[in-house]
Amino acid sequence: MSLRAYLRTALLGLCLSLSFAATAAEAPTTASIQNSLDKIAERKLPEADQKALQQVLEQTLSLLASKEDNEKKLAALKQQLTSAPKETSDSQKELARLKQSKAQPVAQRYAALTVPQLEQMLSERNTQQGELQKALSEANSLIINSQTRPERAQAEISNSQARAQQINTILKTGKDGGKSINADQRNQLNAELASLNALTLLRRQELAGNTLLQDLGNARHDLLIERAARLEQEIQDLQTLINEKRLAQSQEAVTQQSIEAQKAGGSSLLATESAINLKLSDYLLKSTDRLNELTQQNLRTKQQLDSLTQADQALDEQINVLKGSLLLSKILYKQKQTLPHLKVDRDLADQIADTRLYQFEVNQQREQMSNPVTYVDKLLAAQPQEDVTPQLRKALLEVAITRSDLLERLNRELSALLNESITLQLNQKQLLGTAQNLRTTLDEQMFWIPSNKPLDWDWLSYVPERLADQVANLPWGSGLKELADGLSQRPLLFLPLLLVIGALLWRRKYLYQRLGKVHQDIGHFRRDSQWHTPQAILINILLAMPVSLGLALCSYALQIDARGQNANLGAALWQLAQAWLVFYTAYRILAPGGVAEIHFRWHKPQVEFLRGWVRRLGTVVLALVGVVAVAEHQPSALADDVLGIGVVLTCYALMAWLLSRLLLSSPAHRNTSLFRKAVGVAFTALPIALFVAVCFGYYYTALKLTDRLIYTLYLLMFWLVIEAAFVRGLSVAARRLAYQRALSKRAAAKEGLDGEVITEEPTLDIEQVNQQSLRLIRLALLGGFIAGLYWVWADLISVFAYLNNFVLYEYTSGTGTAASMVPISLGDLLGALVIVGITFALAGNLPGLLEVLVLSRLNLAQGSAYATTTLLSYTIVGIGIVSTLSTLGVSWDKLQWLVAALSVGLGFGMQEIFANFISGIMILFERPVRIGDTITIGNLSGTVSKIRIRATTITDFDRKDIIVPNKTFITGQLINWSLTDTVTRVTLKLGIDYGSDLDLVRDLLLKGAHENPRVLKDPEPIVYFLNFGESSLDHELRMHVRDLGDRNPTLDEINRYINREFKAHNIKISVRQVEVFLMDQKGGKQQLIPLEQPKPDGTAPA
Repeated sequence: MSLRAYLRTALLGLCLSLSFAATAAEAPTTASIQNSLDKIAERKLPEADQKALQQVLEQTLSLLASKEDNEKKLAALKQQLTSAPKETSDSQKELARLKQSKAQPVAQRYAALTVPQLEQMLSERNTQQGELQKALSEANSLIINSQTRPERAQAEISNSQARAQQINTILKTGKDGGKSINADQRNQLNAELASLNALTLLRRQELAGNTLLQDLGNARHDLLIERAARLEQEIQDLQTLINEKRLAQSQEAVTQQSIEAQKAGGSSLLATESAINLKLSDYLLKSTDRLNELTQQNLRTKQQLDSLTQADQALDEQINVLKGSLLLSKILYKQKQTLPHLKVDRDLADQIADTRLYQFEVNQQREQMSNPVTYVDKLLAAQPQEDVTPQLRKALLEVAITRSDLLERLNRELSALLNESITLQLNQKQLLGTAQNLRTTLDEQMFWIPSNKPLDWDWLSYVPERLADQVANLPWGSGLKELADGLSQRPLLFLPLLLVIGALLWRRKYLYQRLGKVHQDIGHFRRDSQWHTPQAILINILLAMPVSLGLALCSYALQIDARGQNANLGAALWQLAQAWLVFYTAYRILAPGGVAEIHFRWHKPQVEFLRGWVRRLGTVVLALVGVVAVAEHQPSALADDVLGIGVVLTCYALMAWLLSRLLLSSPAHRNTSLFRKAVGVAFTALPIALFVAVCFGYYYTALKLTDRLIYTLYLLMFWLVIEAAFVRGLSVAARRLAYQRALSKRAAAKEGLDGEVITEEPTLDIEQVNQQSLRLIRLALLGGFIAGLYWVWADLISVFAYLNNFVLYEYTSGTGTAASMVPISLGDLLGALVIVGITFALAGNLPGLLEVLVLSRLNLAQGSAYATTTLLSYTIVGIGIVSTLSTLGVSWDKLQWLVAALSVGLGFGMQEIFANFISGIMILFERPVRIGDTITIGNLSGTVSKIRIRATTITDFDRKDIIVPNKTFITGQLINWSLTDTVTRVTLKLGIDYGSDLDLVRDLLLKGAHENPRVLKDPEPIVYFLNFGESSLDHELRMHVRDLGDRNPTLDEINRYINREFKAHNIKISVRQVEVFLMDQKGGKQQLIPLEQPKPDGTAPA
C-alpha cells in the first residue's frame, strides 16, 4: 500500500469516528471520579445504596482506564504504522543480504579457541536462539492477528456502535429500563461511551493499516526464520567442534597411556599400573563419545521442544482468534500432519544410575591417589627389597601422577555426562508432555470444529462438477503403479503368509468335513463336550482367514512402502481385513445347520433372519470402513471429498435401516431384554446422528465416531457369541452330570434286582443349568464388554474436555474475602449424567453380584441377605445423588441443610412410610416373620409369601394376596404359628346328654385320637370332663398335630369317627333344649310338647 492510499483510508476512518462521537457528552475525568469514590462515606447513604454507588464509581474508573489504554494503543499503532514501510523494506533487504552471503565455517573461525571458550560461546548462542524464538512467536502473532483482523474488527465495531447508540438513547431520555438515572450513572455511561469511541478508533486504525501490519509481520517472520536457521547451524557446528576437541584430547590421553604401557614391559608392577591407566583412558574416550552423542541428542531435543512450544503458542492464538471457523480446521489439519514422531531414549534412567555408580568408584580412586608419593610407597612396601630401584620408584611416581590427572579429567567428564543426561531426560519429558498436550488440543479442536461447509442447496448443485473433478484428479495410474511396486518389491515378506494362505485353501475341504463331524457330535451323550463349540467357532474363523490374511498382508506391505497413497490404501486394506474376518465368521456361524442352530439352539427363523441381516450389514460396513480409513488419514482433503461424503451418507442411511429392522422386525425382538433393546436403540440412533453431523459439516467428527462405532459393533457381536458359547458349555456340563447320575441309579438298580432294568437316557433342559454360574458368567462378560468399550473409546474421552469451554452458569464458593465464582460447564453436566448412569448400573447390578459372590457363601438367612442388598442399593443411590449434585455445583454444606429440612418435612408428612421402612428393616434382621410362616394378625390369617422393605405380602387360605404394611407387624399383636415349632394343639369340644356313660365316652374319644395317624403320640391326647351344662355334659379332647396343615383334616376325621361310634354305642350328642309356650288372648299359656314318632316297625313308642 502506498503512503497516499494509507492517508486516504485513515482520513476516512477519522471522519466516520468523529460523526459517531458527535452526540457524546464529555467524559468525566479520572481524578473527579476518584475524588467521589474517596468521599463516598461523607454522603451518609444507606448501606445498600452505598455499595451500589461504590460499584458504579469503580466501574466508571475501569472504563476510563480502558479508554486511556485504547488511546495509548492507538498512539503506539500510529507510530508502528509510520515506521512499518521502512522496517519492512529493511527486513527484506537484510533477508536478501543474508541469502546472498555465505557464512564462514565455524571450524575455521574458532579453531584456536579452547573447549571452555567454545562452551561459553555455545551458551551465548543458545541464549540468542531463545530470544529469536520469542521474536518469531511475536511475528507469528502479528501475522495471525492481521489475517483474522477484518472479521474480528468489523464485528467489534458493529457491537460498539450498537452499544453506543443504546447509551445515547439512555442519555437523551434520562431513563434506563424505565428508571431515572442519576449523575453518577450518567458519568458511568459517558465513560463507557468514551471507551467505546476510543476502541472504535483503534479498530478502524487497525483495519486501515492491516495490510501494512501483515507485510511487516511477514517480513519479520522471513528474516527471523533465516536468522534462526543460520544460528541453529552455527550452534550445531560449534557443538561438533567442541566434540572434536574433546575427542582429540581423550585420544591423546589414550595414545600416551599406550606408549607408557609399552615402556613398562620389564616390571610386572609397572605394567599392571600402566594397564590400569590405559583402562582409565579408554573409559575416558568412551565417556567423551557418549557425551558428544548425548550433546547432539540434547540439541535436537531442545530444537524440537522449541519448535513444538512455538507451534503450541501459535495454535492457542489461532484458536482464540478464529474460534471454530473453517480456516481454523484447515490450520489444525495441517498442524496435525506436521507433528513429529518422537523417539526417546528409554534406557536413559539406567544409564544415569550406572554413571553415578562409576563416578562414585572414580572418586574413591581419587582419594587413594590424592598423594601420589604415599601411594607409590605403599606399592613398593609390598615388593621384595631387591626389586625396588630408584628407576622403578621414579617410573611408578610418573604413572601415579598421570593416573591422578586421568581420574580428575574422568571425573569432570562423568559430571558433564551426568548433567547432559539429566538435562536430556528433563527435555525429553518436557518434549513428550508438550507434544501430548499439542496432540490433545489438536484432537479436541478437530473433533468439535466443522471440517466442511453445511450440505446446503448450493453444495448439492455443485456436486456433479466437484465429483467429476475429484474422479478425474484421482491418481489412478500412479496409484496402481505404486501399489504394484509396494507389493512386488518385498517378496520375502509375503512368502510365510502366502504359505499359510495356501495351506488354508488346500485344507479347506478338510475343514468343512471336520466342521460337519463336530456338528454331528452335538447332542450325543458320549461324544459331545464343551470344547466342540469353541472348536467349531475356530474352524469358521479359519475358513474366513485366507481373504483376511491376504488383505492384511497387502496392507502391511503398502504401509511399509508408504509412497504416494500407499499408506492410506494400506490403512483401508487393514480395516477391510478386520471387517471381512468378523462378518464372514458371523455369516458362517449363522449358516443353515451351523453353530447358531446346532450348538446355540437358536430358532431357525431367527437364524435365517440374522444371516441375511449380517450379509447386508457386512457389505455396508466393508464399503464404509474403506472410505473412512482413507479419508481419516488425509484430513486436509476432507473439504473437497464429495465422493467420500456420498458413500458415507449412503452407508449411514443403510446402516440405520438395517439396525432398525433388527430392532423391530427380528422374530425374537419381543423376547429381548431391556438392556439389549437399549443397546439396539443406541446403535440405531448413532448412524442417524452421524448422518446429521455430516450434513452440518462435521465430516471429520463423523469419521472418528464411525471408526469407534464399527469397533463397538465388532465387540458387541463378539460378546453375543461368547455368551452363547458359555451358556452352551453350562448346558453340556449339566447334561453330563445328569447322565452320570442316571447311570449310577441304573447300576444300583441292577445290583438290587435280578433282571435287567431298562432306564431311559436322561435329558436336561437349559432351564436346569446352574443359575448362579450363569449369572456370574454374564456379569463377568458384561464387565469385559464395558472394559472393551472403554478401550475402544479411550482415545476420544479427552476430546470431551472441550465442553468445559461452554459455561452454563456459575455459583459462589466460599464466604467473605475467600468467595469466588466457580463455573459449571457443559462438561460438568455430561459428567453428572455419566454419574447418574453409573449409579443406576451399580444399584441394579452390584447388590446382585454381592449376593452371588459373598452373601450366598455366608449361610445368611434370606431376609438378612435381602436387607443387606436393599440397603446397599439405597446407599449407592444416595451417594450417586450427592455426587451428581456436587458435580452440578450443589456443595454438601448447602445440601446438608436441604437434607435436614427434607428429613423434618418428610418425617411429619410421610411418617407412615418411614415407619414402614424402619419396621421392614427390623423384620428382615430380627426375623419375627419369615417367608412361608403361617400367621394370624388381627382377623387375618394366611402364609407369608413376600417380605419387602415397606410391606409384606400374605397369601390367605382363599389364595388371595393381601399387602400388609410392615408397621402392623411391629405395633400390632401377631400370632406366628410356625416361628419356632410347627406342632400345634387341636381342641375339640363336645357335649353329650345327661345319663350317658362317661367312661365309654372318654374311651371312645381317646381311641379315635390314638388311631388317627395325624395325631402325635407325644404329647398324648387327653380328654377332660369340664362342666355340667344346661343340657349337656361338656367334654374336651385335646390333641397335637405336627403341621398346621393337619389341623382341619384331623378335626374332620375325628368328628366323623365320633359321629359313627357314638351312634353305634347309642350315645347322644346333646343339643340345646328350648321350652315353647303359646300365649292366648285371655292371658293363658300352653306348653308345646313334641309328638313322639312311631317306631320303624309300626309299634307305638314306650
